[in-house]
Amino acid sequence: MFAKNTSDYLRILGSNPYDKGNTSQICTACISIFDASEELDTSTYNLYREKSKISPKIFSKLKVIGKGLSKLTKSDRRDVIKRLPESYSTIHVLFSLKPEEVVTGVKRGDITPSLSIRSAKDYVARVKYPAKFALDGEKGKWGYKQENLFKIVRQQDQVLSEELLLDLKDELRKICTKYGVNIQDANAKGVETLRKQERSEKGVFWRLILEKELDQKWFKGADESIKKQFNIKNLQELHESPIRTFTGFIIKVCGSKETFWKEHGRSYVAKLNMLSEVTEDHAQRYNYRKRIEQVLGDPRGRNLAIWNNQILMNSGYLL
Repeated sequence: MFAKNTSDYLRILGSNPYDKGNTSQICTACISIFDASEELDTSTYNLYREKSKISPKIFSKLKVIGKGLSKLTKSDRRDVIKRLPESYSTIHVLFSLKPEEVVTGVKRGDITPSLSIRSAKDYVARVKYPAKFALDGEKGKWGYKQENLFKIVRQQDQVLSEELLLDLKDELRKICTKYGVNIQDANAKGVETLRKQERSEKGVFWRLILEKELDQKWFKGADESIKKQFNIKNLQELHESPIRTFTGFIIKVCGSKETFWKEHGRSYVAKLNMLSEVTEDHAQRYNYRKRIEQVLGDPRGRNLAIWNNQILMNSGYLL
């Protein structure tokens, strides 16, 4: 702890300005603010915050930095402070990461005193959401003529944690350094755009499969009373209906679930695949894909699993 009362803490802030001081002074101020929050009772702390004349929003940011720094060992804290930028705003962005991730960034040379707030935000995004970045390049190296030698990919269902991806990147960097080549992080926005485009294409693909499996001839043969019951006027409305309406309508027309699975299991799988691609809701997309796994993983759905894989292989979506 730095001090025991508001006067001592206020003196620390006075001699270590967060807005005009150097990195060491900024960090000292931040740590003292966090220490005060731990040492002082609530009313005294609130009084201290008020007397500091620092806006509540900035005060909160400084406290976040102080909390992160306080979790580090003395050795790591000393090394980190030496490499942080001279800006509390940029430091605050960096400490939206875990303290150990900040240490890793410093040791790997990703965090430097010259780091801008924009670059800090990009770095934090890469660490927090590594799945959105392709490991095919290193930042700041795009200014010269280059050739792509390899592409590193992972299966869609293979999950890599942030820690594993950072370890992978570290190992790749060591290998690249040995052979005089570099790795670069692809632009996250570009990667996300490509993913959306691919999902859109797959959505159209599965829509065509669904239209083939559940055609106009079959719909015309459905009882009109069932169409009125479900308020389905045409085949397009059935194709676009929620999954429960879609399933309920077909089961009603078939007369039983057993007949539904026997005659329209493919339509159901195609519908789930289509919905999993076109929805923008991540949780809903997960639910659809989970349901597909359940259906195809059931011993009774073995033929559906074979059909699903054949469709994907023939289309080039499954190698």
